[in-house]
Amino acid sequence: MAVIVDRDVKTITRWTADQGPSGDEEQRRVIDTLQIVELLLAEDSPSVVRSWFMGMNPQLDDQNPAEVLAEGRAREVMAAARAYANEA
Repeated sequence: MAVIVDRDVKTITRWTADQGPSGDEEQRRVIDTLQIVELLLAEDSPSVVRSWFMGMNPQLDDQNPAEVLAEGRAREVMAAARAYANEA
């Protein structure tokens, strides 16, 4: 998550204890990420989902989904997640 919203782990930890991210862009990325995680968790284990976010993805020009989300390209990552879920 820290990579996706371009914040350090300490900030993410604080968000979980407080009310969450304050910026609109950060909130959008968190929501997008959670929707993608939920989709993938319906088909696979948490460890596989974590690996999916960090691994190279051919549907994303061999970039990893976390980096693509960090660039604000959530629709592309959701499409890749749907394709993965349909194959599972």
